Amino acid sequence: MDLGISNRSYLVTGGTRGIGLAAARLLLEDGARVTVAARTTSSIETAAAELGEHPRAGFVRADLRQPDGARMAVAAAVERFGSLDGVVNNASAFSIDLDHPDRAAWTDLFELKLLGYEAVVQAALEHLPEGGSVVNISGIASKRYWPRSPHVSAINAAVEALSTHYAAALAPRKIRVNTVVPGTTATDRYKRRVERLSEQDGLAPAEARKILDSTVPLGRPSEPDEVAAAIVFLLSDRSASTTGATIVVDGGTVVVPETPRASRG
Repeated sequence: MDLGISNRSYLVTGGTRGIGLAAARLLLEDGARVTVAARTTSSIETAAAELGEHPRAGFVRADLRQPDGARMAVAAAVERFGSLDGVVNNASAFSIDLDHPDRAAWTDLFELKLLGYEAVVQAALEHLPEGGSVVNISGIASKRYWPRSPHVSAINAAVEALSTHYAAALAPRKIRVNTVVPGTTATDRYKRRVERLSEQDGLAPAEARKILDSTVPLGRPSEPDEVAAAIVFLLSDRSASTTGATIVVDGGTVVVPETPRASRG
């Protein structure tokens, strides 16, 4: 199926691992040109190796918590490929605090994920053409109780509200804005959750994994590629009539009542 994204230019923030890296890889496979933004040189080097030093891949070190981070990321994409057709806002940080998160934890995530996403959209608007697309990534903590992480829940909900605002505001320019909401996904973060539950309850890793997987109605975490497929669809011409949508990729977790262990780890 031709998605109509060949030779188009996309910026993926937080694109060096997990869902972001999977989205970058899928875009490249479909013929797009991709600029990956990340905070550290080491993560960029690792991602470049993962992508096989792809000729249509560019990289930029940019911290969205800094005032000029978003502008630098967008400018790098335009300078590298001459245009910008879409953005994937995926930069994030996640921590489960032993107690209630302190002000620093709230501020760090707020600056990175909400103000950062907003700044990327604003910087991109100068370049996005009619038919351009923005995909913001939130998470199911916006829709469920998540112990010890109210900052994650609140800021993910704010990201979804931000997407709704821009979907309406940019519709006259034919620029689409949508949100993808991943649930439990087989990333490094999932591996850390398995390790944490194993240590807390004295379980073998396989048993801890089985418990976490049982909280997903479909019985397993989503693969990063499965979430990436939703992202790329929303960037493509195949979703030309879709804006203001929230697509949940969580194996049914949100629609099934939470079990006592559902938010552990």
